[in-house]
Amino acid sequence: MTKAEIAQLLSTSGSGRFYVYLLLRPDGTPFYVGKGKEKRLFFHEREALGDGRSHKLNTIRAISRGGQQIGYEIVAFYEDQSECHQREVAEIRRIGRHDLKTGPLTNLTDGGEGTAGLSEETKKRIDAELHGSGAPGERGIANRFFLKLCEDTRSVPVRPASLFLPKALKPHRQSRAPSKRMAAALVASAIANRVLLEPGCVIPRKLFVEGTILFIENGACADILKAGMAELVPGQQADDERFVLDEDAVQRLIALSDRDLLLDAGILMPTISQQVSPNSALPSDAPQAARG
Repeated sequence: MTKAEIAQLLSTSGSGRFYVYLLLRPDGTPFYVGKGKEKRLFFHEREALGDGRSHKLNTIRAISRGGQQIGYEIVAFYEDQSECHQREVAEIRRIGRHDLKTGPLTNLTDGGEGTAGLSEETKKRIDAELHGSGAPGERGIANRFFLKLCEDTRSVPVRPASLFLPKALKPHRQSRAPSKRMAAALVASAIANRVLLEPGCVIPRKLFVEGTILFIENGACADILKAGMAELVPGQQADDERFVLDEDAVQRLIALSDRDLLLDAGILMPTISQQVSPNSALPSDAPQAARG
């Protein structure tokens, strides 16, 4: 989102509330996770005009020198500051820090009051939010639904609308290979939206589960597009965006998924050999031609 769009969002939705935010490179890659209130996320650009030196400030200056602007994303709003701290820690851990060679972030701490160390209890709580089936509220609904499709994941790529702000999509700038996690994200929406997997099928990034609005998160969508798992169908707004799959994409999706699960969910039609077992007996009154 642009600075003007974020300012409008803060004036209508974030007055007096805490929030976790991302600073983005022009290609959409996050390079900083922060927390704050009011217009805190705009302070970094002002800070970059001074003499301070850091990876974060150098990144902002390089973007500005290139004639481009940094992007912004509000991850979620919170009434409680401690919950905001926990989410900041979770986002830094999810995206990864450059100094630790785990991701693109310029953050130099793990977040949450700026402390570098985390207790085991805090780590477990963060893990539960990212991919635990026992996570509370709507995050738990999203996690449990997705984990039925893909158990082995560092973070669930389907998030509640109440905790997530979708943005306009484009492919990730770095190469990506198709993965089970990407496939499961598409399958999750296909199941929820009752989309039959066939060439030309259109899968929304928005889905409803147990009365909860969910979205495939921005990063997972960017990975799906870069890996060739689907093509983007733009919408008037980010939450209207959809994916379209050609024949190769459908076959790739099936290969990375549990075929029986797709069949049981009714989003994949069985082949003739699966519909009629070759060992099943034909009725005695069947035409001779049918008997072979």
